[in-house]
Amino acid sequence: MKNVIPLEELRSRDPKSLIKSADGFLLDWDGCCAIDNVLVPEAAVFLRAHQNRLAIVSNNSTHTPDEMRAILDKSGIELPPERILLAGMFAIKRARDLGLNRAMIIGSPAMKALAQRSGIEVVREEAQVVILMRDTRVTYAALERAANCLAGGAKLVVANPDGSHRGANARIRLETGAFHAALEAAVDLSQAETEIIGKPSEGFFREACRIIGTSPHRTVMLGDNPDTDIKGAVQIGMPCLLVAPTPQEFFARLI
Repeated sequence: MKNVIPLEELRSRDPKSLIKSADGFLLDWDGCCAIDNVLVPEAAVFLRAHQNRLAIVSNNSTHTPDEMRAILDKSGIELPPERILLAGMFAIKRARDLGLNRAMIIGSPAMKALAQRSGIEVVREEAQVVILMRDTRVTYAALERAANCLAGGAKLVVANPDGSHRGANARIRLETGAFHAALEAAVDLSQAETEIIGKPSEGFFREACRIIGTSPHRTVMLGDNPDTDIKGAVQIGMPCLLVAPTPQEFFARLI
């Protein structure tokens, strides 16, 4: 996937002028606000200063909004769960809205529990839908069951297209897109109904703006991934800033 704006241009933008003129902000989580779910101190300063007019918009598909809120609370940041938009949560909501209530889920225990609370029956075989999320304990057997459900005609809902994200010390953390690639290698998905939910999906950004009550062109997206954070913002006319080279250095420039 090609970047929609040259990286040199993104990195040369003056963040202070864009921040000053904005009505609201959307922020990515992994690699932007937090590293391995530990808040970046400099990002926490920004979040506290603007907490009444921002939302977290993340391709995270491992955690619930309440889990994210608990992390923020510890740093004195009060953000209601409706302003924490996570791709995993929306993938579950999408399956439910489609009436696909029998799901084989590759995902964390927290996300499986969330699906069950949403009225979805979590099954191992003969599913109507496979909901694919990041699962740090995924097994060969689980991927095999998912492949067979898809071969049998199940719809595929993918929480996000990311192949990886960066953890502490720039360590690669495998993401949902890596599991999607594994299933594509095993099953012909060309005939399968597939829907990818998270960034750069236009609807994800518009829903966040609706929740904080701002228009896209008066809202600034801050993120570290040109192919999701930046691409999604640009396609709806939203100003954006690339949090680079590191979130620590970027947010320090705003303090």
